[in-house]
Amino acid sequence: MPELTYFDIVFKPLDATDDVSSFHSTEQELDDFLREDAINNQTNRLSATFLAFWNDDLVGYFTLINDSIVAEAVHESDREPTWEYRKYPAIKIARMARHRDFDGYGIGTSMLLRIFIIVLHVSQFTGCRIITVDSKPGAAGWYQKKGFTLAQMKPREDTVPLYMDFHRFVSEEEQRVLTSLHDLKK
Repeated sequence: MPELTYFDIVFKPLDATDDVSSFHSTEQELDDFLREDAINNQTNRLSATFLAFWNDDLVGYFTLINDSIVAEAVHESDREPTWEYRKYPAIKIARMARHRDFDGYGIGTSMLLRIFIIVLHVSQFTGCRIITVDSKPGAAGWYQKKGFTLAQMKPREDTVPLYMDFHRFVSEEEQRVLTSLHDLKK
């Protein structure tokens, strides 16, 4: 099976009518969260979970929460010089998992793109410069390949703290697109 694109995946917010019993990732903890806690957390406005479907199959999910990151954990080059506060506003990828039968299909990349779109939209209404994730150690390299940076803080035993300066990412992408458009005019 070739890699799926973002446009092959249908995303929807989790609701109480969704049957998530067929979802099995490689991490039992992530499966348990989806089955046992996600809808209750969402109902109580503690988190927001989104499901990813391909051909009516539940192939992944992610959960977002509000967060902040201490300024000292952000590399100097990523800091905003005019920011005078101790913490930066952020959105955390609290959970992200793909179905174990869909490894290598690009599901994670598509979910991350959907997260970027959500963060871009939310940042029009409230401050949100940083995306954070406390990655499982085995997934930290994948996040780093996608542009996340190791936070300058002590890692916990079971997670690796990472962040992305989303503002910088968007600015660089806008510049890349503008340059490409300018090159087309030549």
